[in-house]
Amino acid sequence: MSDREHLAAELDQLRAETARLTAAAQAAAARAGAARQETGRLQAERDAAVTAARNDTAAAAAETARARQAEADARTETSRVRDDAARERDALAASHAAQIQAQQALTDAERDRAERAEAQLETERTDRRQLTSRLAASTSAKAARGRVRQEVSADASA
Repeated sequence: MSDREHLAAELDQLRAETARLTAAAQAAAARAGAARQETGRLQAERDAAVTAARNDTAAAAAETARARQAEADARTETSRVRDDAARERDALAASHAAQIQAQQALTDAERDRAERAEAQLETERTDRRQLTSRLAASTSAKAARGRVRQEVSADASA
């Protein structure tokens, strides 16, 4: 083989190697472009996930704050209701005590009135017995005098 042929064969070999390297470089560039696109897409997904996580965190914090406020409001309302119930219970207890005291006072007044009425009735009965005794004694004495007069008149007429 001549130099020329040899050089032509080398040139063909270099061209083939260059074509292979060019194809490999193009394939590598295509893969790098695809990787950059995939990296961009993954970064966008990551950014979207981070934004969603931040939004979820903010929403959870707001919901936690609302729940805490609702719990505090419920505690306040419970305390207010308990205080109202205690005041109402105390008012009812005082009312019942006043009613019992009023009933006791009325019962005592009725008992006193009944005792006075019984005492007055007993006094009137005693007075009536004395009057009846006097009237009976007076009537008996008049009747006895009347009989004595009749006997005296009968004796005088005889």
